[in-house]
Amino acid sequence: TDGSTMTDATPSIETCAEAASATAYPLPQMLDLMQASQLRDELIRLSGHESILLDASGVERMSTPCAQILLAAGHGAKAANKLFKITQASELFRTAIADLGLRHEFDNWME
Repeated sequence: TDGSTMTDATPSIETCAEAASATAYPLPQMLDLMQASQLRDELIRLSGHESILLDASGVERMSTPCAQILLAAGHGAKAANKLFKITQASELFRTAIADLGLRHEFDNWME
Protein backbone atom coordinates (compact mmCIF):
# COMPACT_ATOMS: atom_id res chain seq x y z
CA THR A 1 0.00 0.00 0.00
CA ASP A 2 1.00 3.63 -0.28
CA GLY A 3 0.67 4.25 3.47
CA SER A 4 -2.47 6.39 3.09
CA THR A 5 -5.04 6.18 5.82
CA MET A 6 -8.61 7.30 6.05
CA THR A 7 -7.45 10.36 7.99
CA ASP A 8 -5.65 11.62 4.87
CA ALA A 9 -9.02 12.32 3.25
CA THR A 10 -10.48 15.81 3.04
CA PRO A 11 -11.85 16.57 6.54
CA SER A 12 -15.09 18.17 5.38
CA ILE A 13 -17.33 15.75 7.28
CA GLU A 14 -15.16 16.02 10.39
CA THR A 15 -15.05 19.81 10.08
CA CYS A 16 -18.84 19.96 9.83
CA ALA A 17 -19.18 17.65 12.84
CA GLU A 18 -16.71 19.74 14.83
CA ALA A 19 -18.54 22.94 13.89
CA ALA A 20 -21.84 21.46 15.02
CA SER A 21 -20.42 20.46 18.38
CA ALA A 22 -18.12 23.45 18.95
CA THR A 23 -19.05 26.24 21.31
CA ALA A 24 -19.23 29.65 19.69
CA TYR A 25 -17.03 32.38 21.14
CA PRO A 26 -19.35 35.14 22.46
CA LEU A 27 -18.48 38.54 21.03
CA PRO A 28 -18.48 41.39 23.57
CA GLN A 29 -21.54 43.59 24.00
CA MET A 30 -19.51 46.67 23.03
CA LEU A 31 -17.38 46.16 19.93
CA ASP A 32 -16.06 49.71 19.98
CA LEU A 33 -12.60 51.16 19.40
CA MET A 34 -11.57 50.24 22.96
CA GLN A 35 -12.30 46.56 22.20
CA ALA A 36 -10.58 46.42 18.78
CA SER A 37 -7.16 45.30 20.01
CA GLN A 38 -8.61 42.66 22.33
CA LEU A 39 -10.90 41.40 19.54
CA ARG A 40 -7.94 41.14 17.17
CA ASP A 41 -5.92 39.20 19.75
CA GLU A 42 -8.82 36.82 20.44
CA LEU A 43 -9.40 36.16 16.75
CA ILE A 44 -5.69 35.45 16.28
CA ARG A 45 -5.94 32.92 19.11
CA LEU A 46 -9.06 31.37 17.60
CA SER A 47 -7.40 31.15 14.18
CA GLY A 48 -5.43 28.19 15.51
CA HIS A 49 -8.64 26.16 15.64
CA GLU A 50 -10.10 24.16 12.76
CA SER A 51 -13.15 26.41 12.72
CA ILE A 52 -14.02 29.85 14.07
CA LEU A 53 -17.53 30.25 15.44
CA LEU A 54 -18.60 33.60 16.85
CA ASP A 55 -21.82 34.34 18.73
CA ALA A 56 -22.92 37.91 17.94
CA SER A 57 -26.23 37.76 19.81
CA GLY A 58 -25.12 40.16 22.54
CA VAL A 59 -23.52 42.84 20.37
CA GLU A 60 -25.08 46.24 21.10
CA ARG A 61 -22.43 48.52 19.61
CA MET A 62 -19.94 47.97 16.79
CA SER A 63 -17.29 50.32 15.46
CA THR A 64 -15.76 50.33 12.00
CA PRO A 65 -12.38 49.02 13.27
CA CYS A 66 -14.07 45.97 14.83
CA ALA A 67 -16.00 45.31 11.62
CA GLN A 68 -12.69 45.51 9.72
CA ILE A 69 -11.08 43.04 12.13
CA LEU A 70 -13.98 40.60 11.69
CA LEU A 71 -13.79 41.03 7.92
CA ALA A 72 -10.04 40.30 7.93
CA ALA A 73 -10.59 37.26 10.16
CA GLY A 74 -13.23 35.93 7.78
CA HIS A 75 -10.99 36.37 4.77
CA GLY A 76 -8.07 34.81 6.65
CA ALA A 77 -10.16 31.78 7.56
CA LYS A 78 -11.31 31.42 3.96
CA ALA A 79 -7.69 31.58 2.72
CA ALA A 80 -6.77 28.86 5.24
CA ASN A 81 -9.79 26.73 4.20
CA LYS A 82 -11.30 27.02 7.67
CA LEU A 83 -14.92 27.43 8.61
CA PHE A 84 -15.81 30.96 9.79
CA LYS A 85 -19.35 31.51 11.06
CA ILE A 86 -21.10 34.28 12.96
CA THR A 87 -24.15 32.89 14.72
CA GLN A 88 -27.21 34.62 16.15
CA ALA A 89 -26.16 38.08 14.95
CA SER A 90 -28.07 40.77 16.84
CA GLU A 91 -30.15 43.29 14.92
CA LEU A 92 -27.63 45.99 15.79
CA PHE A 93 -24.76 43.83 14.48
CA ARG A 94 -26.61 43.26 11.20
CA THR A 95 -27.50 46.96 10.90
CA ALA A 96 -23.90 48.05 11.53
CA ILE A 97 -22.63 45.65 8.85
CA ALA A 98 -25.25 46.93 6.39
CA ASP A 99 -24.51 50.59 7.22
CA LEU A 100 -20.82 49.97 6.44
CA GLY A 101 -21.73 48.43 3.08
CA LEU A 102 -20.41 45.01 4.13
CA ARG A 103 -23.61 42.98 4.11
CA HIS A 104 -22.62 41.07 0.96
CA GLU A 105 -19.28 40.10 2.52
CA PHE A 106 -20.79 39.02 5.83
CA ASP A 107 -23.80 37.20 4.34
CA ASN A 108 -21.52 34.25 3.60
CA TRP A 109 -20.59 33.98 7.26
CA MET A 110 -23.79 34.83 9.10
CA GLU A 111 -26.49 32.29 9.83
